[in-house]
Amino acid sequence: MKTTPVIAALCVLVLLGGCATRTPAATGATVRAIMASQIISPEPKAASEGTEAGTAILAYKNYQGSFAAPAPQVEISLFGKK
Repeated sequence: MKTTPVIAALCVLVLLGGCATRTPAATGATVRAIMASQIISPEPKAASEGTEAGTAILAYKNYQGSFAAPAPQVEISLFGKK
């Protein structure tokens, strides 16, 4: 009798036994919950407080101005003077 096929069969049973569960398969509730979280609700959301228009306009102008006149770069030498 050759032991190689017997050992191979036992290995397959042990490996497949790790995939088996004692509880019944899920009813798909997890999949339905994931799908529901990815679908946009057709109901409008309640209005929430946001940024005032004046503040947003000033922030945007400040952002655009940072490209027009960038701050000067300071040269720092860590290993002695040049």
